[in-house]
Amino acid sequence: MEATKPNPVYRAAWCLARFLLHLLFGYRVEGAERVPPRGPVILAANHLSILDPIAIGAGVRRPVSFLARADVFRLPLLSWLLPRLYAIPVERGAGDLAAIKNAIRALEKGMAFGIFPEGTRSRTGKLQPFKTGVAAIALRTGASVVPVAVTGTEEAWPVGRKLFRLRRPVRVVYGEPIPVPRKSKVTHQELENLTREIEARVRELLPPRYR
Repeated sequence: MEATKPNPVYRAAWCLARFLLHLLFGYRVEGAERVPPRGPVILAANHLSILDPIAIGAGVRRPVSFLARADVFRLPLLSWLLPRLYAIPVERGAGDLAAIKNAIRALEKGMAFGIFPEGTRSRTGKLQPFKTGVAAIALRTGASVVPVAVTGTEEAWPVGRKLFRLRRPVRVVYGEPIPVPRKSKVTHQELENLTREIEARVRELLPPRYR
């Protein structure tokens, strides 16, 4: 499968994001070479801030899709921009099923898909238990899972309040991919086992204060 080439809008946004992350937040990336350059892959990360998708996507050269609330797609500028950034709309209140279906469609096209298995941002900064959605998507598609650790974004946003009080840079670490077999039928135990493995691999990449 050939690598998905970013469109001009995504490429421009990617360059701008990297520039601003370096300029404002001392952006650091480790292990980006571990992310497969082509084919379906899931980037599974901890979640600290709304800045996380930008920090994760800016760390790798292939396009990364993320879910976004469907209502923001109806705003004038964002209705044009978000599809070009490979964002996937999901209806609020539709639950995990809609998110899983949208993710599967993207992965079947050979995209990289970013997901936060905790389900919401951590209010304490500590890693929260992962939900099984990421494992369900991986087993359904056979996409490998790359564990990702994000740190520093909880201090970097909102910018106006915290820009000049950062104690640590924004840092993204990509781990070794976890190969996942494609299965048409999956047991609850298989979901749990893979979920716990992904969670453990992300935890290993995090500094002690985030674990």
